[in-house]
Formats: sequence, C-alpha cells, structure tokens
Amino acid sequence: MEREFDEILHRQRGAFSRAQANTSGISDRSLAARRRTGRIQRLYRGAYVHFSGPVPWETRVWAAWLAYGPEAALAGETALRQYGIERSQTDVIRLEIPHRRKVRGEPGVVITRTRDFAYRVLGSRELPTVRLETAVLTVASRRARADAAASLVLDVCRQRRTTPQRLLTELARTQQLPRHRFLVHVLRDAADGVESFLELFYLRKVERAHGLPSARRQVRVAGGYGVSYRDTVYDYDLIVELDGRVGHEDTSSRWRDMTRDNVALMSEQATLRFGYQIVEDPCGAAIQVATVLRHRGWPGFPIPCGPGCLIGVGNPANLR
Repeated sequence: MEREFDEILHRQRGAFSRAQANTSGISDRSLAARRRTGRIQRLYRGAYVHFSGPVPWETRVWAAWLAYGPEAALAGETALRQYGIERSQTDVIRLEIPHRRKVRGEPGVVITRTRDFAYRVLGSRELPTVRLETAVLTVASRRARADAAASLVLDVCRQRRTTPQRLLTELARTQQLPRHRFLVHVLRDAADGVESFLELFYLRKVERAHGLPSARRQVRVAGGYGVSYRDTVYDYDLIVELDGRVGHEDTSSRWRDMTRDNVALMSEQATLRFGYQIVEDPCGAAIQVATVLRHRGWPGFPIPCGPGCLIGVGNPANLR
C-alpha cells in the first residue's frame, strides 16, 4: 500500500485525494493529524499535497483536478499552459465539468459547466484536458483586444499545433462564442497563408483597404542560402517583408533577412520591409508599396481608405 501511494504522489506531483489516501490505508484521523503537524496541506475540498511550503503550479493543477474529477477537464488558459502554448497571466485554474453536475467553486478555481463535455475533452491525456482547438478559441474569444485574439489563433497555426481548417470546424460548432465572426475572418485569411497579426493587419489595412493588387503569401524560395519563405510577393518583382518580434529578434535572423534581401535585389526584385509602424501608419505603407508597384509596371492606382487617407491628400502625382 505504501509503495503504491508513493507512486501516486510521484505521478501527481505530490498531490493526492482523500479517497486515494483512504484506499492506501491512511485514515481521516491520520490525515487530520498530519495537517496539524504541517506534514501535509489541504488545498481544496478533499485534495491535499504531501509537503509543506510553496505549492508549484503543476501540483496545484493536479490538486484542483482531484477535487473536482474524474468528470472534470483542464480548460481555457490552464489548458493552453498544459499544452505548452502560452503561460497564463493569472494563477487561476480553469476547469470544465458536465452541465448536469452542480458543485461549489473554491478560491483560485473557476468552474464552467458545458453541455457537450464528452466531445470537448481529450481524455487520452494523463490529466483530462479540453481539445486544443476548443481551448484556443475559448481564450481568444474573451481577449480584451482584437489583435490579441488574432495573434493567439495565428500563432498556434504558425507553430503547426493545429490548422485554420480545424479551428474553423470548431467555430462552426460554437456559434455563440464572442468575436465569432471576427475569428472566422481571421482564420479564413490564415488558410490563405497569413501567419501573424502583422501580416493580417497588412493584408486588411494596407493591401485591401487601399486597393492594391493581391499578393502571394508565404512563398517558398530555395537558393544557395537555403530554403526560406517570403511573407508577401507581388507579381511586379516586389517583395514585402513584415518583421514582428517572432523570427526577427536575434542577430542571426537579421543577417539572414539581409542576405535574402540582397539575393532578391541581385535578381532584380525589390524588397520593402515594415514593422509595427504600419499599425500607426497603414496609409504611409500603402503609398510606399503603391509607388514601387507603379514604377514596376502595375497599371492600377491605389484608393483612399477613408476621408483622411494620405493617398487622397498630398500624395505623389503618379498615385492619383
């Protein structure tokens, strides 16, 4: 019994339930005595940890699940942290349970009751966890800002953790989610090759909003410097690179980008490179792109995105 209990503690990061202790021959009286002497701690109703002092996150998660399981699953930000996608900004543990269950919450644990619990949960994990797509969309839908919601869904697709198609399929099941329509549009763009919030912003606020020609995205390029991908490629020998933090923050990445730009110039392709400044000045970026496109043979003209657009106020003559 004692050896089996030690194995339970090892697997559950030091957490255990009252039922597990009783099954292993530890009575409720013994549990109470161990609590009084500080050998164990009670974290939640019927859930303990087998040590004193600070409790690590992984142990707290196990204890919370033991308190509400076995019909419970990690959800929301807690699920994403468990999947290794992002670290939650709060220590609140989120769990989902079947809708028919009625339980009391405890400090630090948020319980959500769902009617389609069996479908939403990936039971094959050691700690039952809601499906990745479910967790991503749930968290994205309650982000305070639209760009944060877009960044989350685009990041998981870029990391190949899931696909836009899978997320769209899940969205079709959850019509009631906040930001539903917005997320559908973002994921449709992701299916067309958009991989980051910056690329999405460029596509919508620079290219489409100003009537620029449609570009190809994430174009694979192979050469003596290896295989790389171009963010945005126009048919008029113009490449637009969008440099956010991811993939462009270290020295080797900057050198790689310089090499790619130089090779493109050698093949008579121009490269325009933008960062987050386009969020503040999409019209200025559109003027630069349109100017190069016009010089390289684009027969069209950009259009103002609104009343105060720079393309309609004091723009270069060849853009009118």
